[in-house]
Amino acid sequence: MVARLLRVFGYVLAGLGLFIFIQLPVLADGYWNWWGERPQQINVGYHWVALVVLTVGVAVVLVRCYHHYFEMPVLLGYFSWQVMGLTALVAVVVVVIQMGISGLLVSPTETQNDEIMALIHSPLGLLTLVCTNIVSPVLEELLFRGIVQNTLRRYLPVLGAIMLTNAVFALGHGYQLASTVGIFITGCGFSWLVLKTKQLSTAMGCHILVNWLVTLINMMWG
Repeated sequence: MVARLLRVFGYVLAGLGLFIFIQLPVLADGYWNWWGERPQQINVGYHWVALVVLTVGVAVVLVRCYHHYFEMPVLLGYFSWQVMGLTALVAVVVVVIQMGISGLLVSPTETQNDEIMALIHSPLGLLTLVCTNIVSPVLEELLFRGIVQNTLRRYLPVLGAIMLTNAVFALGHGYQLASTVGIFITGCGFSWLVLKTKQLSTAMGCHILVNWLVTLINMMWG
């Protein structure tokens, strides 16, 4: 019993450590105040170098961890038109659900969204879009639907593993009730895609598309 509790505690610590670890590329996405940087005085090239180096480093560690412990689902599988259509459909459905929940559970605009929108309209705009809508979705799917969900499936039924994985995913992203509920449902959509297609790349593609759609909606409607 003690050994099992220690193992669970170890998994929790490892998961928290990896969640913090995948945030490293975000360091390139923002002004380096500790370096005396200001919006009017910024070297965008340094930020791009930091983003590429940190992203590659984090991705290599995550992929090695994944391949060491798991064989399925495959990271990159065959993308047919049917699979791509299904991926796009899930993305649209979960975004519509997110918008509906936001409309029902009216709440003040989240500070994080305001900061992201401000960065998009800054000299770091393109880098912010790439980091938020491409880098983060890929790394998060490797961690949550790849490592976390597969680990939980060793100890829980499939539904339980999906629920717990996406509860953690939502709590790590949601800052208000509407966003937390919406992100939980969105994560469940990603999990369903992985189970349906047997590949992580569909969840990555869906996550990327969802983030782009949400970004475009925020940019159009402010």
